[in-house]
Amino acid sequence: MVLLTALVATTTLFEGHGFAGVARPVGVLVAGILAWRQAPFLVAILAAACATAVLRLLGIS
Repeated sequence: MVLLTALVATTTLFEGHGFAGVARPVGVLVAGILAWRQAPFLVAILAAACATAVLRLLGIS
């Protein structure tokens, strides 16, 4: 479980050698909350993608 958590944190927060921005962690957080609330998988993925897209559209990358 610890290795899985480290993998998720690493791929969420970093892109290459730098910080990935705010939009990606927010999307992962949205998906995590919906998964915890036992929402359907497709709903969680679509909500995370929409949250990330809206933040990037607003210029918050």
